[in-house]
Amino acid sequence: MKTDERLADKQVGQASKMEAEPNAMETALTISQRVALCVPAGVLGALAVVLSKYLLFELGLSAALGVNVPVSLKSPDIYRPLFWGGLWGIPFGLLVRVAWRKLYLFGLLYVLAPLLVSFLIFLPMSGAGYFGLRQGPMFTVYLLLVNVPFGIVTALAARAIIGKTP
Repeated sequence: MKTDERLADKQVGQASKMEAEPNAMETALTISQRVALCVPAGVLGALAVVLSKYLLFELGLSAALGVNVPVSLKSPDIYRPLFWGGLWGIPFGLLVRVAWRKLYLFGLLYVLAPLLVSFLIFLPMSGAGYFGLRQGPMFTVYLLLVNVPFGIVTALAARAIIGKTP
């Protein structure tokens, strides 16, 4: 009987502690919760990439860098980069807790992961060569330039979605 009373007192103590600290749940994110919260952050980062491509094209800078095709903002073309951005949000979510104190620097450096995959796998498969160099060196600069917002916006969105503590 005394064990049941101690258990009840402990539960009441935990409940009152939760009421006293309204952000107490923020400190208890599991790894799967962090990953789930970073998927939409990755989608927002990918949206920033699409918008940067659009902006560079409208300003005429993409033509100067060797890209003469405008980015399509219509369905279904818009969904591919958003899907990949969400997928790249998964490893971001796995690492976000470790990188939390320097999240924006981590976001800036994190963009190198999808870029390297693109440079070393997808571009050669499409015939553009490693780093897209068959399209010319300015194409590689263009890819670096348009993809930088991915890491920064993903980090900003993750901070906004997760809150104070991952």
